[in-house]
Amino acid sequence: MTLHTSGPAPDSGAYLGTGGRYNPTTDTWTLVSTAGAPAPRYLHTAIWTGGVMVVWGGSDAVGSFNTGARYNPSTDTWTSVSAVNAPSARYLHTAVYAGSLMIVWGGYDGTYLDTGGRYDPANNTWSSTATTNAPAPRYRHSAVWSGTFMIVWGGREHIIIQ
Repeated sequence: MTLHTSGPAPDSGAYLGTGGRYNPTTDTWTLVSTAGAPAPRYLHTAIWTGGVMVVWGGSDAVGSFNTGARYNPSTDTWTSVSAVNAPSARYLHTAVYAGSLMIVWGGYDGTYLDTGGRYDPANNTWSSTATTNAPAPRYRHSAVWSGTFMIVWGGREHIIIQ
């Protein structure tokens, strides 16, 4: 085990609401517009649809979010993600892109979650994921898209010691 003694302490510093676009061909960075960007946050997820990046969820010093926005690098613009029927606010969740839907699952909002939602970026709409036979509530897990299924693995759960 390596003990790190330098660097920021967990949860120190400011929550960022800024970013940049990197072009590896020209080895240059361009700042991303912040007009319409989501509120500063961390422990959120982001997926790429092939045309836009969708940022959703996360936390800051006040609480967690069930909000987000879509970023279009071609126009350097942000568009809000609908909160209607969105999953409950959370962080330390996972998100995958399933070809036409972003699937958000699990995470933490003061309790460990085994719920999620399906976001359709083309129509800016949400629907719930099924809960029957869902994995146990968890956070800090991993998820991948296989081309057919979202596969969830590992993570942490809350254990009550009495």
